[in-house]
Amino acid sequence: MLSIQSIGLMAGTKILLNNASLTTHPKQRIGLIGQNGTGKSTLLKAIMNKISLESGNITLPDAWVVGFVQQELKATSQTVLDFVVAGDTLYANIMANIKKSEEDDNHNSLVKHYDDLDNISGYLVPQKAQQLLYGLGFVEADFIKPMTDFSGGWQVRLKLARALMQRADLLLLDEPTNHLDIEAVAWVIQWLKNFAGAIIVISHDRYFLDEVVQGIATIENQKIQYYSGNFASFERQRNQQLMQQQALHEKQKQQMQHLKSFIDRFKAKASKAKQAQSRVKALERMKEVAAVQASNPFTFRFFGTSAVPDPMLQVENIVFGYGRELIIENADLVLRAGDRIGLVGVNGSGKSTLLKLLIKEIQPQLGKVIQSKGVKVGYFAQHQLESLNLEQSPLQHLISLVKSTSEFGVEEFVLDQEARNFLGSFGFSNQKTLEKVSSFSGGEKARLSLALMIFQKPNLIILDEPTNHLDMETRDALDMALQEFEGALILVTHDQHLLSSIVDQFWWVHDKKITYFYGSLEDYLQQRLKQIKEKQQQLRLVKSSEGSNKKEKRQENANFRKQLRDATKGQNITLKKIEKQLEEQQNELTKIHKVMEDSSLYDGQKSSKLNDILQKEATLRKSIGCLEEVWLNLEEEIINTKVKFNL
Repeated sequence: MLSIQSIGLMAGTKILLNNASLTTHPKQRIGLIGQNGTGKSTLLKAIMNKISLESGNITLPDAWVVGFVQQELKATSQTVLDFVVAGDTLYANIMANIKKSEEDDNHNSLVKHYDDLDNISGYLVPQKAQQLLYGLGFVEADFIKPMTDFSGGWQVRLKLARALMQRADLLLLDEPTNHLDIEAVAWVIQWLKNFAGAIIVISHDRYFLDEVVQGIATIENQKIQYYSGNFASFERQRNQQLMQQQALHEKQKQQMQHLKSFIDRFKAKASKAKQAQSRVKALERMKEVAAVQASNPFTFRFFGTSAVPDPMLQVENIVFGYGRELIIENADLVLRAGDRIGLVGVNGSGKSTLLKLLIKEIQPQLGKVIQSKGVKVGYFAQHQLESLNLEQSPLQHLISLVKSTSEFGVEEFVLDQEARNFLGSFGFSNQKTLEKVSSFSGGEKARLSLALMIFQKPNLIILDEPTNHLDMETRDALDMALQEFEGALILVTHDQHLLSSIVDQFWWVHDKKITYFYGSLEDYLQQRLKQIKEKQQQLRLVKSSEGSNKKEKRQENANFRKQLRDATKGQNITLKKIEKQLEEQQNELTKIHKVMEDSSLYDGQKSSKLNDILQKEATLRKSIGCLEEVWLNLEEEIINTKVKFNL
């Protein structure tokens, strides 16, 4: 088992963990959670022995193999399939030995290494890697492409695939669902459910944690607290603890009232009964954990919307591509007031491109996007984090935004205080509002970008993967705020919990088309997983003949090796006896030579003893020579036998 005992960890002068402990047993699956900056990733590095402890110790069984995603791996000219297969280091080492034995024409070694390959079911490894690549969104044509042909996001997937191929006793994963679409996340969940070893995974994705882990370890107040069960179970346990804190009572009542009013409003939408049921279930769960929500340090809200036009957006027969490659072809869409759209489809299918077309950041080559009068769009995407002014503080960002959009003069001290109050709801303390953005983490930059978007009072919100840098508390606050938002929403995210909680309908981007998907998120994912499995089955059918031939060939090789062993059995037995005799006589000869180094032996008085020693030496030399000749003859016989077997 993995034993973490009374450890201390620091990041510079900041104490992350103090006297913290955790034990992980074989096959146990633990979700590691906590606010950003509490030391989750640092703890994984300590387990991997990449950083030193301030105190305490971390012990692992000597035989345990620890698997992890090697972020430092650079893109290589290796093919995609070879890169991923190499994650199975045991298989890779055996294949390297086979290649070397073939180059050296070492037949005995070659036979041994093929036996090793059989013992680990090595012939199944490439097929396993192909299945994994399919699940992560690659197609068969990608398998023979060099890794360098793929963008950074797809290379991240390849590194994850390589890590999942490891024959690890303990697998350490740090936010494995980032940069994945929901289809790939669903596949990774299924893969990890079948993983035989122990897992410690850092994730802020509730659905992922609920499906994968059996325990939650949360880092809080420099300690590690373990809770048995998945994330939903953890929330219930935490809720019971927090319910006992009277200071939260009034805040909890207010939170419950918000939830109740939203449920009542949503239930009125009888036309969306199927989607409503999943939403109501999600909100009922939120009732159970209201105290956890009430304790959240982030409490931001969207402003009330003014009159909303209907429809808000219309897309008429748009076509868009880069060069000769079409991304979207003949798309027709209508966004109605109050719609909550989940935009789904694999990465690279054109989701982000569609969003840029809707906000008119790019223009279609054909067709048009009609934005109704009165629509005010709030847009959030990962690249917006890069547009923040690193030399400005959050307060300066917000004041600049107010001054650029305000038609009237505002007293500076009033504006300053209102801005501080608003930023405080996003977790920025008075001191933090004055710090330069250059010192901020990815999560803090994402929170600031959300704050700036919300401050502009949009009635249409378009979010492209808003949760990538957000911790659990910020995701919860965003979830709550979006549920109460009265305008329309288009959301792209791999966070299945957020999708299920927020959206009512889906637009599916696939094969250059955008179609309405009628059904729940679960229906969509089941359909996509079924399609992936069907593709794999087709590949297996195409290669079944090749696979059968390989099996027959392996059996033929096994029979051949047995016949070869039987045909040379006698010579090998004699050869071993000769080798043993040679070793014994060589040792005896070495002893005689050591005696002969004594100078007193050559005195005239010891001539008789010297003659005996010399005679014994001559006898041993002659015997060794005879044995060597016999050994050479036996080796020649064995070689001739192999030649007859065409080896």
